[in-house]
Amino acid sequence: ILIVIQGLQMFSDVGIQPCLIQNKRQDPAFYNTAWTIQVFRGFALWLVASAIAYPLSLWKGDSELAWLLPLAALTSVFNGFRSTAWITAQRRLDIRLLSILKASFAVVRIGSMALVAWFSPTALALVIGLLVNSLLLCVASHWMIKEIKNRFHFERKAFGELIRYGKWLFLSTVITFFAGQIDKIFLYDLMSAAALGVFFIGSRFAEIGPMFFKQMGQVVGFPALSDVYRRDPERFKVALLKLRLVLTIPINLLLLSMIALGPTVTWLFYGNSPTPGFIEAGWIIQVLCFNSLAGMVTTSYGSVFMASGRTVYNMWSVFAQLVVMVAATLTGYFLAGERGFILGIGLTQWAKYVVDAGLAKCCGCWQWKFDAAVLVTSGTLAIGALWVSEWLAWRFVL
Repeated sequence: ILIVIQGLQMFSDVGIQPCLIQNKRQDPAFYNTAWTIQVFRGFALWLVASAIAYPLSLWKGDSELAWLLPLAALTSVFNGFRSTAWITAQRRLDIRLLSILKASFAVVRIGSMALVAWFSPTALALVIGLLVNSLLLCVASHWMIKEIKNRFHFERKAFGELIRYGKWLFLSTVITFFAGQIDKIFLYDLMSAAALGVFFIGSRFAEIGPMFFKQMGQVVGFPALSDVYRRDPERFKVALLKLRLVLTIPINLLLLSMIALGPTVTWLFYGNSPTPGFIEAGWIIQVLCFNSLAGMVTTSYGSVFMASGRTVYNMWSVFAQLVVMVAATLTGYFLAGERGFILGIGLTQWAKYVVDAGLAKCCGCWQWKFDAAVLVTSGTLAIGALWVSEWLAWRFVL
């Protein structure tokens, strides 16, 4: 259910939220036009989900999908009616208000799921939790900022601005979906079930740092850079450098620690597992964390493209990631089988840096000194972390 809804949302993302954060306009005509599009998109997603629910239930052999999917898809309707005040709060970097609301409603969502699960321990509990959360967020959003009162409205000029900004983000989202899934698609075809399980465990550990970086970039980085770009473009490069220093260095230190501790951590978790192969996830953590060392450098340029309104560059960046990943993983598999495939993933972001650097240079925002310092230092320290990893394995595991 969640996969279907998330897939529909990704394939219909026209960039309303980032456009409202980045654009200079904040007049009622602009944000009400965006809200109107958002409402109609919510209803469209619900109709599509309802239309495919019955055929999907027949294909999966699960009759409950025929009514659970349309019910869960009502979250798209509630999200569509959510006030643009929610986006304005992100634009204004009102992190405290957003965090309080998200945390409060998360508690309510979990409580409602637990209550329903007590009486009916089925997928309905999950669906009810999602519905309660999205409905409460929708209602609360209309009380967040008093001066924002959303009404149905359509302005041709505002619509044009939204589409010009969002059309490349739509393509970026579609490509991102395939780039995020292509390794899994190949893995299912090229790797054994045992190797898949090991890869899944390793990837979950390795994603801790990058997921935090991505969240911070979305919540803080992009709105902050957009604000500087609107108000004082001359300070944009300085603000970008400060942001990268604050986010990139701590995350890379975390990734380096994961490279050093990866095999030891997996041994602590799975040393007594009935499936001894799970310990092999340690080297996968190291490979994926090594890839993310370069990813922390390249990802920050994505916020530059978005904040400066050059969303077409964002599209080219994610397209390059897709091409590089396919080429690196298939070449690795051809040369060294399953292990080569995973090693190919580990080189993706390092190879993709060339493309992102070129795009950033076109924007006039390529910070090559910072990039070189981080990449060279991270690469060198990664070699040291591998040595530490071998010493820990010899000392505590072997």
